[in-house]
Amino acid sequence: MDLKIKFSRHALERMKERGISRQLVKETVRSPDKIEKSLINPSRLLIKKLYFNEKLKKDHLLLLILEIKGNLINIITIIDTSKISKYF
Repeated sequence: MDLKIKFSRHALERMKERGISRQLVKETVRSPDKIEKSLINPSRLLIKKLYFNEKLKKDHLLLLILEIKGNLINIITIIDTSKISKYF
């Protein structure tokens, strides 16, 4: 089954603000470091991936909040943080 990724307007705004590419988000979905169920909304997943932020020259953690319905992955929002130990 071929999964399709859809970005909410909110996710696209956060990506633009933080300089996160669609490619990095897709890579995170395909190869996450950690997957958790959302405690706030059990139908949503929290996907985490460590990566090196080239612009800031340090390690960062990308968190995606998403829903999966059939073969559609809906990216609700993204969080990009340097506070890795707090979230990972």
